[in-house]
Amino acid sequence: MRQRTSRLIQDTRRQPRPLWLYVTVLLVCFVIIWRGGDAFKNQQIDELRLNTQEQMAQLGNVIESAISKYQHMPTLLASNDRVRKALLDELPADIRQLNRELEQINRITEASDSYIIDRNGLTIAASNYRLDTSFVGKNFAFRPYFQEALGGQPGRYYALGTTSNLRGYYFSYPVYHGASVIGVAVVKVDLKQFEQRFNNQGYEFLMLDPDGVVFSSSKSEWLYKVMGELSHEEQTRIAESQRYFDKTIETMPIVSRQRFSDDATVIELLENVEATGIQQEHIERLSFLNMSQPIRLLDFQLALLVPLKTIEEQIALWRAIFAGGVTITVLAFGLARLRRRMLQERSDAIELARHNQAYIREVIQNTQAGLVTLDANYRIESYNPAVEHLVGESLIDIIGQPLQQVFTVAPGHGDRWHAALSDLSPAQPRVVTVEGELRAGNRQAVPVEVTLCEMQLPNRRSHLVTFHDMTERKRYEQDITEARLALEQRVRERTSDLENANQRLTKEIEEHKGTQQELIQTAKLAVLGQLSAGLNHELNQPLTAIRAFAENGIKFLQRERYDKVGENLEQIARLGHHMGDIIARFKVFARKGNVTPSPIDVGNAISGAVRIMEPRFKATNIRIQLPDTTGCQVLGDMVFLEQVLVNLLANAADAILEHKGERKEVSVELEEQPEQVCIKVLDTGTGLSEEALARLFEPFYTSKSSGVGLGLGLSISQRIVEAMGGRLSAQNHPGGGAEFCVTLKPYRREQLVEEI
Repeated sequence: MRQRTSRLIQDTRRQPRPLWLYVTVLLVCFVIIWRGGDAFKNQQIDELRLNTQEQMAQLGNVIESAISKYQHMPTLLASNDRVRKALLDELPADIRQLNRELEQINRITEASDSYIIDRNGLTIAASNYRLDTSFVGKNFAFRPYFQEALGGQPGRYYALGTTSNLRGYYFSYPVYHGASVIGVAVVKVDLKQFEQRFNNQGYEFLMLDPDGVVFSSSKSEWLYKVMGELSHEEQTRIAESQRYFDKTIETMPIVSRQRFSDDATVIELLENVEATGIQQEHIERLSFLNMSQPIRLLDFQLALLVPLKTIEEQIALWRAIFAGGVTITVLAFGLARLRRRMLQERSDAIELARHNQAYIREVIQNTQAGLVTLDANYRIESYNPAVEHLVGESLIDIIGQPLQQVFTVAPGHGDRWHAALSDLSPAQPRVVTVEGELRAGNRQAVPVEVTLCEMQLPNRRSHLVTFHDMTERKRYEQDITEARLALEQRVRERTSDLENANQRLTKEIEEHKGTQQELIQTAKLAVLGQLSAGLNHELNQPLTAIRAFAENGIKFLQRERYDKVGENLEQIARLGHHMGDIIARFKVFARKGNVTPSPIDVGNAISGAVRIMEPRFKATNIRIQLPDTTGCQVLGDMVFLEQVLVNLLANAADAILEHKGERKEVSVELEEQPEQVCIKVLDTGTGLSEEALARLFEPFYTSKSSGVGLGLGLSISQRIVEAMGGRLSAQNHPGGGAEFCVTLKPYRREQLVEEI
């Protein structure tokens, strides 16, 4: 039955589904519509380009003819005798009459402003003398048109008026008196008249100055902006000329440029557009056909921006109509096929459902889990053979009986079980899983895991109960519990052993610390024993001298030569002080002490160690070379540093004597760096072997002859140096012999200030 159902599903799936073909045809149609729209759009734009070219030529001719009539006005004014007389005599009556004449000329010619400037750049008369923004008394010597006319040449200039704050194009001409220029006549043309005349023409026009700055436009928000880019030098030049006064030169928000033809470009720019109805502005991306031509009279460029919104809307509408038609056709065809397919699938589904019901019955009958169905009152309606297999007998008599007849909830699960039974409702199906026992008759109870869930049936409420045998799981849980208890017992025993071992180890560490201090002191006394012969030699000489001075003093006293007696006593006192200093240094060297880093003088430490070793060096004819240690201080302990240096000097002497070479010399060098100070002790012995370099600082290891040394000196010295925050190292010197280096931190006065 299972194989037959599978074959039915496969037969259904083998039906042809040419969906890819429909999608391909639909995509081809949309591509054709899109390409056709582009072609139609280009055709419309080309027609618009031809019309715009004619309009632009007409507009350019109108602007040039309108401005050309103002070109010669300054020449006429400059030839006026009243103008010359006002500039020469500067009489108030002449100037008032000239103001009235200039005002009348402006009304007739529709010029913006006419005014007369003297040689110093001061305006003496102007057509706007009645207004608050009158030019009279203003100085325009900084304007290029004044400077050109003053030089005897006609002047031209365009700028934003510093007084009127109005844009205009300036024509100027010199006023002569004989061969001398006595003033300048100026006429200003307001370009705003063209903006008002050509506004609302279905296109936007712009007049660009030679720097590409919009000087006049049908849209006020485009003024003083550039359609390209200005370099820093160009921006600086424009600002210094005060052409646009306090206006900021910005870039028009053009987001793309596309060349359409040799004389036209399609541009897209961002513009604030007022939304309909709600009176709010939003930024919109608009397309324009951009065409331009020069205005030679003004040295300007005339540019027209024709909106392409209407063409784009037409193309969008055309595409929408065709796309809608194609979509409707495809949908109608698809609906027809879908209906036929739905009818076929309904027939297949009915057949498949019949086979699925039979399949489900087979699954329920042969599953290993026990399945029981309950009615709305939790009475048994049916069960599968697996339930009888669990309890080991027939359950034919339990039909219609409550579930509690064969199932008992385990302790600890009863509250959740009864709460779930009371909360189950058709509006909120729930699933609850508990543990318990399944029992029938006098048979032994079987531990089971029970899952109760509500089944959503169309006309009634029913429940499904699933039983899973837990006999093996319970046995595994019991085994795991026993293993866990055994493991916990072993862990407790092991923990007790580890605690005892830890206590023994702590005790051994404390004993080791005491032994280490005793070994350090023993090494000190061993060094003192080795130096006792030198000490006896050092003390024997002053004692012999003291006896000689004492005997001489007695003789001088008998002869009453008291001055000689005083000299002998002074020598005896000096020698006694010297002997006391020697003994005191050996006492300090022999006593125990803890490392307390403090500022110490390196030179004093080296001198102290050398004085202790000096008798031995003299007895063995070993020469010693000392460095210049002026002002060198390190952080450490004076006693311990002397102890380390004495040990290194003693080892150097032993190496030289063991080598038995002709050159007997020990060198002490000092190397100062910003972060460390290195005290080096070099000898002329045989150097160190590879084994000695590897084990040099191990306790009780010595490279000396048998019976010489304990092998503790370098190990103890290393620990002393590390306790002072330094490092002790050794290597063979390239020139021969061994080289030991004691590295310590330098002391600087600012360190003391920081600590304080």
